[in-house]
This record gives sequence, structure tokens and C-alpha cells, in this order.
Amino acid sequence: MNSNWWPLLVVGTYVLAPLPNALCSRCAGEDDLMSEYNSGVVDAGHFITGMFIVTGFCLPFVLAHAEVITIPAMIMSICGGILVYGTIITYTHFFADQTDDY
Repeated sequence: MNSNWWPLLVVGTYVLAPLPNALCSRCAGEDDLMSEYNSGVVDAGHFITGMFIVTGFCLPFVLAHAEVITIPAMIMSICGGILVYGTIITYTHFFADQTDDY
């Protein structure tokens, strides 16, 4: 029996992706003078989260190119990533706190 667990590395990126945003947004303070102020800590959190998301989509391509996993495993990993991130984006879009500035 041939067991190949390499595609599960992508799951690690799914788990780690929201952590930098959550941690950096807790550490950042808000400036009273400018309400649209976005600190460098929050920007760093967005950047690291973006790196994890890109890694989650590109890692299956790299593993398939190196012939560590097969093409169907690559396709299933990418479809899983689209499903996970699509669910998160849809959830945050519909259930985000929408405040009115009237």
C-alpha cells in the first residue's frame, strides 16, 4: 500500500493562515487622531496571512512538479483550498459587523 501524506502539508497552511491577522490586530493600537489609521503591525499581519494563503495554493503545484504527489492529488488539494478559503470569505462577508455611519 502506497501512503503519501504530503498533500496534508497544505492543511497546515489553512490552520496557520488566520493566526497572524488575529495576533497582529490584537497587538495594534488605534490612533485617536486618524480613524483610518492602519498600523505597521496590522499590515505585517496581513502580509504574513497573504504568504500563508499563497503557500496553500502554490505548495501542491510545487509538490506535483517535483513528482512527490500526483496530478489528481494536486487538483484535490487546490479544490480543497478554494473550498476552505471560499467558505471563510463568504462567512465573513455575510456575517461581518456592518456599522452605519449616519
